[in-house]
Amino acid sequence: MALFSGGLGTPQPEIFAILDIGSSKVVCLIGHREPGADIRILGAGFHASAGLKAGAVVDMEAAEYTIRHVVEKAERAAGFAIQSVIVNVSTRSLASRQINVESAFSSAEIVDKNLRRVVEAAMVEFAEPDQAILHALPLNWTLDGERGIRDPRGMYGSKLGVHMHFVTANIGVLRNLSHCIERCHLRIEGMVASPYAAGEAVLVDDEIDLGVTVIDMGAGITTAAVFRDRTLAFVDAVGVGGKNVTSDIARGLTTPWEAAERIKAIYGSAMESPSDDRQMVPCPPMGAKDELHQEPLSSLTAIVRSRLEETFEILRDRFNAAGMGEFAGRRIVLTGGAAQLTGAVPLAEQIFGKRVRIGEAHGLLGLPKAMAGPDFAVAGGLMKHVFQDKTEAISGPPDLSGRRVRQRRYAGGGVVRSLKWFKENF
Repeated sequence: MALFSGGLGTPQPEIFAILDIGSSKVVCLIGHREPGADIRILGAGFHASAGLKAGAVVDMEAAEYTIRHVVEKAERAAGFAIQSVIVNVSTRSLASRQINVESAFSSAEIVDKNLRRVVEAAMVEFAEPDQAILHALPLNWTLDGERGIRDPRGMYGSKLGVHMHFVTANIGVLRNLSHCIERCHLRIEGMVASPYAAGEAVLVDDEIDLGVTVIDMGAGITTAAVFRDRTLAFVDAVGVGGKNVTSDIARGLTTPWEAAERIKAIYGSAMESPSDDRQMVPCPPMGAKDELHQEPLSSLTAIVRSRLEETFEILRDRFNAAGMGEFAGRRIVLTGGAAQLTGAVPLAEQIFGKRVRIGEAHGLLGLPKAMAGPDFAVAGGLMKHVFQDKTEAISGPPDLSGRRVRQRRYAGGGVVRSLKWFKENF
């Protein structure tokens, strides 16, 4: 973390940097909060990804080069170097788990230490060596069987319970990601699930209160998050993204992958039209001796629609299986590059039976226009996440040691940071 000097005798606002590491691009933003509580971007950079697939590192050297290049771009724009970053996590292993824990006390007034004891019991209850905890959020509290208590402190009872929501990811994937970033001489200050970050970038307060689902349609993976009652209630991930649409087009139209990507960008749509059979799409040949051929637009539309339908239907079924279909409210917000495909919104409305809109990051001053679209929502959300009040029971980077009982994050000098939410959020 770097400090921005505002002059002699002037308070120095903290400067934070984020890395959005995706399958199609890597983004770095450097920013700080201005006195008026606005967040200003001081430096930004992005570049096409290399060595990354579906949120996982598959080529360490190529991924390291991309990250270094992007960070250098942002540092040059900001005018100084950074030492640490907040990074996103977008992997097939993203998952939610909810745990209820109760603890008996001698009948007395509930204080902070009682809350800490119950939360720590939930952490121990969760312990799974192959999973790392990214987020731990108390959804609600119970006191002597009474549910829906937001702040039990100052109340009297003999049995305190908490309903905890854990967001986790595979430790192996996170270790490789962490090692790659450390090779760039950067320290990880924290990791944030991509759909959580996207939600913080694009949602408004009423949506978060009443219930909303964010679907981040990335190049290599589609992730989703459900928000309600001002907290994150569920996450999931499907290993399908915009690159799968491109591959389907390349196979279905018998054209090179690069040409398929251009065809998707220019003609791609999930919305059928009566004129599709008459309009032709030029398709470059696969081999040097082959000739350019024409395919009806209806064939391309069928390919795009089929893949998007499959993605939305998988998510819909998973939401329903987790009991989140109705709980999530009547609104869906799409982010990510694939969300910009024509017809994605009406198709999602048809499959989910809900109102759907495209989400773009808001509340960031100085964000370049080229980075203001839905495909940069995760990056914008990571920056906003840094400065927003947290309701989480833990802070800092996830424990990747695989120890069964993770006491390191809740004891010693870290207790003030990791548990300060008791005082700030209740």
